[in-house]
Amino acid sequence: MDSTDRDGRPRVFVAGAGLAGLTATHRLLERGHAVTLIEANDFIGGNLGAHCDPGDHAGGTPPPDHQTCDVCRNLPGGCPRASDWHEHCYHMYLNWYHNFWDIMAEIGAIDNFRPEPSIYNIHPRGTSDTAQPPIPMVNGGSPWTALRNLFSGYAPALDMFLLAQTSADLVAEPARRNGWLERTSISAFLQSRGYATEESLAGTYRTTAQAFASPSYLSSARSFKSLLSFGFRLPEPSIWLLRGPTEQMIFAPWRNYLQSRYSDRFEMRTLTSLARMEVDATGRVSQLGLVPNKDSPTIHRGEALLPPASRPGGLDGEYTEPVGEGDVVILALPLSQLSALVTPRVARWAPRLPDVRYLRTEPMISLDLFFRRRLAGIPDSITVLLNSAHEMSFFDTSQNWRGQPNDWTSLNVIASSADALIPYGDDEIVGIMLDELKRYIAFDQSDILSCRTHVQTNVGQELFVNQVGSWEWRPGTTTGIANLFIAGDYCKTAIDVVTIEAAVVSGLMAAEAVRRRSGKGPAIRIRLPDRYPVAAVSAMAHASRPFAYMAYAGSTLDHAARRGYRAWFPNG
Repeated sequence: MDSTDRDGRPRVFVAGAGLAGLTATHRLLERGHAVTLIEANDFIGGNLGAHCDPGDHAGGTPPPDHQTCDVCRNLPGGCPRASDWHEHCYHMYLNWYHNFWDIMAEIGAIDNFRPEPSIYNIHPRGTSDTAQPPIPMVNGGSPWTALRNLFSGYAPALDMFLLAQTSADLVAEPARRNGWLERTSISAFLQSRGYATEESLAGTYRTTAQAFASPSYLSSARSFKSLLSFGFRLPEPSIWLLRGPTEQMIFAPWRNYLQSRYSDRFEMRTLTSLARMEVDATGRVSQLGLVPNKDSPTIHRGEALLPPASRPGGLDGEYTEPVGEGDVVILALPLSQLSALVTPRVARWAPRLPDVRYLRTEPMISLDLFFRRRLAGIPDSITVLLNSAHEMSFFDTSQNWRGQPNDWTSLNVIASSADALIPYGDDEIVGIMLDELKRYIAFDQSDILSCRTHVQTNVGQELFVNQVGSWEWRPGTTTGIANLFIAGDYCKTAIDVVTIEAAVVSGLMAAEAVRRRSGKGPAIRIRLPDRYPVAAVSAMAHASRPFAYMAYAGSTLDHAARRGYRAWFPNG
């Protein structure tokens, strides 16, 4: 196959149609480049994507005729499973995602998001038959809701104040100490504050487990500082939520936008995996080995565990794609797939690229549940199950997605700490997560439409986590190979913390590097998030620190009194 497009223009090969790959594709097409986008799945969006899967489900193989399913027989139209959208995880979108919002506005998707001021928390029910009332945390970081959050019941008020003080102390750290913060875990930094209590440390642990999918004793204090700094500057609303599945709200509009405007120089190949790269004697990528997939590998756990070259059947169907003299390649792949492409030949010319194998990734599990009735007391925002096994949380899509019936509930339940569950089969995973969910909300097993239950892991596309010391091993945009560039939320960017915006910025950086190489079009603008001046935050933190030690004394006495009371009166 010729290495130029039909008009003889050099091509850009982008491997991976997640946020980073789509962003790079978007900006390069704008500047006149011809782009071939390669994606292993039959859907785009990567870990942000959504798919419909009418195949096997957690309860076994569905009946050939869903109309006769015992569970769904009385539903109008029969079982609607084949049209259910499944996402790897619910998603929250933050105010400081400036580059992401720019793209959403361009493709006409900006009105598909709604503002949400609150993130809810639920304590276990204990012996009660009814669920505990959800506790909202409203516009965290805003001075206008500080007192409300302080006395919300999330934790004792004194410990809530200390949690805010430790956060302010971290944000107040000057940039010259970022190297030290990168080598320090969040837990270590917080424990170095003489006023930190166990309860305030536990609050941070819960936050990082949800935001980073990594415990605070493994996560970089530098990255957490970035997350807090950006969020404190723009705290209202807390988050933005989508009004539907990401495929309909983001990726279909994005795909249509690119195809309608650049059809003459934009090619997308789905169900195609990049199995290998060949580097020639001059140190440039000269050939790609591509493998067609029958199914989307990331939603079929057996195949997702293996890179294409190791799957059953080897490289049957592989074909080679020549990379011409003026062509470039952008790898916007999950870490496991990127590391599989780094052969000794590649490492010879890009000696830092093998370092990606030192980076840590974490699995997550997504469970979609459909109930035949409306569950009472379920918030319409993201809800965290406090102190739950596997750091579980959920999002009620039936209250948020457009066009959903109002007489039933659908939940996307997430296990952020999933290492202990990943080895189990789907049925076991569903059972364990349901048992834990029952500790927080009241429902009967008969309430669940079991034929629509869907469990999904991210095995093969595990999330990169900002582990202590990981900055050194994270790849940059450019490599030692002249026509090879890297994009992904794990790359070194000014955003630092792994987020949607980090993926978008890495795609912009890769596109700008390619643009500079080709000289085509104007420079690509990258907007960085604002933050409060460190001096101002430091002054505030110093002013409130004496009160922190007073709060520590009060909290210590309060917890000692509570322990003494429970020792003398164990039954209350």
